[in-house]
Order: sequence, then C-alpha cells, then structure tokens
Amino acid sequence: MPRRISTHRKYPIGHRSLGIFRNPTLWVIVVSILPTIVLLVISYFQAIAYTKANLEGIIKVATQKTNLLLENAEDMMRRSNLDLQNADTQTAINILQRQIYNDFRFREFGIVNTEGFLTLSNLGVSNPPISISPSKYRFDPRDRNLQILGIGRTQLMQEKSIVLMLKGSGKIGFMYLLVDPIILTSFLEAIPDLDLGVNGYIAYMASDRRILVAIGTPPPDMNSNIKNLSFNTIQVTGSTKVGKMIIVGEIDRQWALRYWMQEFIIGVPLTLLISGILSYLFVRQVRKFNTLDYELKCGLSRNEFEVYYQPIVDLQTRQCVGSEALLRWRHPQRGLLYPGLFIPIAEETGLIIQITEWLLEKVIQDRNILGTEFQDLYTSINLSPSHLNNGDIERLIKILQERDRAQSKITFEITENRLVEQQAQVVSDAIARIKKWGVSFAIDDFGTGYSNIAYLQKLDIDQLKLDQLFIKGLENGSKISLIVDSLIDFGDRLGLTIVAEGIETEAQYQYLKDRGVSYGQGWLFARAMPLEDFERFLHTQSR
Repeated sequence: MPRRISTHRKYPIGHRSLGIFRNPTLWVIVVSILPTIVLLVISYFQAIAYTKANLEGIIKVATQKTNLLLENAEDMMRRSNLDLQNADTQTAINILQRQIYNDFRFREFGIVNTEGFLTLSNLGVSNPPISISPSKYRFDPRDRNLQILGIGRTQLMQEKSIVLMLKGSGKIGFMYLLVDPIILTSFLEAIPDLDLGVNGYIAYMASDRRILVAIGTPPPDMNSNIKNLSFNTIQVTGSTKVGKMIIVGEIDRQWALRYWMQEFIIGVPLTLLISGILSYLFVRQVRKFNTLDYELKCGLSRNEFEVYYQPIVDLQTRQCVGSEALLRWRHPQRGLLYPGLFIPIAEETGLIIQITEWLLEKVIQDRNILGTEFQDLYTSINLSPSHLNNGDIERLIKILQERDRAQSKITFEITENRLVEQQAQVVSDAIARIKKWGVSFAIDDFGTGYSNIAYLQKLDIDQLKLDQLFIKGLENGSKISLIVDSLIDFGDRLGLTIVAEGIETEAQYQYLKDRGVSYGQGWLFARAMPLEDFERFLHTQSR
C-alpha cells in the first residue's frame, strides 16, 4: 500500500520549496535521479513500441502463411472439381485420396452433391449420405469463393479440423476440405523467444469471429474484445485475402513492460543492487547443480545408464530377428528412470548427442558379447534428428569405423514427427553417408507425423514402425483398423519392411500377421530386459 501523504503543512509552500534548493544533498539526489527517470520514460515507450513491432511481425508472417495455405487449398479444390466431373465413383475416390496422400496439411476431402448430401470422400462412399445444409453449417450457397465454416471433426478419428467449403460445378454442389489446425500455429511454436504472457494469445478466427485455433487463452467474446480495445492491452490484427480469416494477437501491457520493470532497479541503492546480483548468482548456481540436465551430465560421466533390449520377432514364425535398444538411467536417488523423463531434457540441452554415441558404443560392445551365434540379429537404436541436421554424424561414423569392424546389423530409428522438421536434402545426404557403414534406417512412430510419399521417397529408408497407439486400437471395434491398413499399404507401396510396436494380445498379433506385417515387438512376446536376460531369451528360443 502506498503511504498516505499528510495534507497538513508546517511551513508555507514557498518556504518548503526553497528548502529543497538550499540542501546540497537533495540536489545530488535530484540530479542523480533525473537521468534515471528520463531513461525510464524513454525505455517505457521503447518497450511498448518493440513489443508491438514484434507482434506485428509475427501476425504478418502468420497471415502470409495462412493465406498461402488457403490459396493452395482453393487451387487444389478447383482443379479437383474439373477432374471429378466425368469420373466414376472409384476414380473419384482415388482422386480425393491422392490429394490427401500428397499433402500432409489436409486430413479429409469430400464431395457434396447438388441436393446437399455428402456422398463421397477420400474415405470412400458415404452410406447413408450425410445432409449438409447451409443453415446448419452457416455457409452461403451462392458464394463462389472459398468459405471457412469453422471447426468440424474428421469422420474416422473425430479429430478437430478447420472446415473449408468451395462451390462446385456440374454434378458437384460443393467440395469440403478439412485442415489440421496445428498447421496454422506450428511455426509460432517454433519461435524460440515467443512469450505472450499469462493473458496473451494469438487467435485465428473465421470472418464471423468464431475462433478456429489459438495459442494462449483468448476471451470468449472476441467480437467485443476487438471493438473495445483496452489501454491495458497491445493488440494487432491481420486478415487473409482468401477466406477472410482474421488473425489477432494480444499481449498485456504489463507483460510487455516486464523487462522495463527490471530496468527500474537501476535507481535502487548500489548496495541493494550488488546484494541482488550476488543473491541472483548464488540462486542460479544452486539451481544449476540441482537441475536434471546437470544430473544427466554427471550420470553419463559416472556410467549410470543401462541398456535394455526388447526382442523383435518375425510375425510368421514368432522367432526373434532383432531387438530395440532402450535406455534406462539408474539414478542414485530416484531409482530406475525411463527415457520419457530425461530424453526430452537431453534433446533440449544437446546432451542427446553424447548419450546416443555412448549408446551406439555400448550396443556394439554388447553384440560382441553375444558372440557370432546371434550376429544375424539386428539391433535398432533411436537416433535424434539433430545428428542428421547439424553435422554431428562424423562421430557416429568414426564409432562405426573403429568399433564395428564386423559391420554389425544396426538400424537407426528416427521419430517421424521430428523428422519432418528437418530439411529433406540435408537428412537424405546424412543418411546416405551413414548407410555406407552397413547401417539401415527406420521411421519410428509412423503415422503420428505429417510425412508423405513425396517426402519419404527422398530418403533411403528401410523400415516403417507402426506406432503402438494404432495397434492398441485394433481391438476396440473402431475404424482405426482402416488407418492401420492404409499405413501398411503405404509401406508396401514404398517397398519397406513394416514393424509393429506395442503388440500385447493374440488378436492384435493375428490381425497384423494376416495383413503381411513382417516384424513386431511388444509384451506379447517379451518385455525389455538387460543383456544377460536377453541372451537367455535367445538361447531358450534356439532350443
């Protein structure tokens, strides 16, 4: 609470004012504080201007990227409209499927006939047809421009998607296209210093102010919020030419001034400033030694990591053909830690490079311990895409060259959703260099990312590993089996070996076996185990 100033004056105002000028100490204080006050005022407006300029730049890029996406969507729909005019049912389905396969940004593509019924989509014939009325879905049937209807859901996975509608011609009334909302905001999440504060947000809206997707938490009444702009907020808006999508960014003025408030401590007495700096450095040092990333470095130097092996079997014979090397951390205080806890931290800090190199050396060493009897079994190792994108493959190649003289059967697994973040040509060149040393490559968690045929054909990949999320859904009676079948067909068309992860039941095993999936792993066959147990497992199978 600010201290209440008394209105009672002991001396006349003029007499009191003269006292200030007669006091040298007060003069020193005034002279010393005045530049600081001026600096604070200037920096105040600079902080506001900088925040607004930065937000304007982000909204401008977001508008350009979104407009390009909508232009591509409209162009694809207009071209498809012409291709579909004389196509029979199966040909039309093939055209719709091809468009979805070739562009990961789009989830579903369908046709509404002139009577207002959804009859076809890339998933097949809609039976019975679904009524699509303008009043229910709020679109103008006379508008020939691309319209954004709002948020809908995919037929198969019920995933939230942005619905685009375009008037057709001939026997086609309308065409609809579902867009993954994450595509709009993915570049925002990649901005390293993007911080909107507690109440800040960036919202993508249809022309009627309905929110499509947002980062942060926008207010429910966006129309009122845009019209009645508060002094306490900094707001920037943009609009796409195609579809009239509105993009709004807003940050609290108080949040924008957080660094300005830090500058205020310049006026604090020097002793407090020094004390604050020393306290800050001390706390920072203490936190550094207590954080998990520091413990990771110590754990690697103290050899606290262990390798567990989960068998991979041939689904036709149920015989072991290889294994996946899984990392465990034997923490001195926390016990056995699984990768999900420490691998994300290792990737953020760059320590994943050293951990992967250690793992590769350990796997080669363990394979030598197993001996020649089991040298035909391959071992897969998870590889961070950062190895492929920043020139760190030299160490991997050196390890393979010096330690893996027998050209062991090693497979590097790269997670799909991380792979698409990298430049295809850089990744392709890195893979080609590593494969010269007898190594093969697999796409891990396949089906959870956005890679497509065109992207994967640029890479010399040998295997596709189906994510366990899809395998678990095979017994639920859902339509997820259609996705699994399409992923298997996708891999077969590329001539790749399919490996299914997370097989836990006989029903899942039989389903995958009947569809020609080559390999599988999961608790149905064996859990991950230390090298000694894995060796006993192999001897038991060979009897």
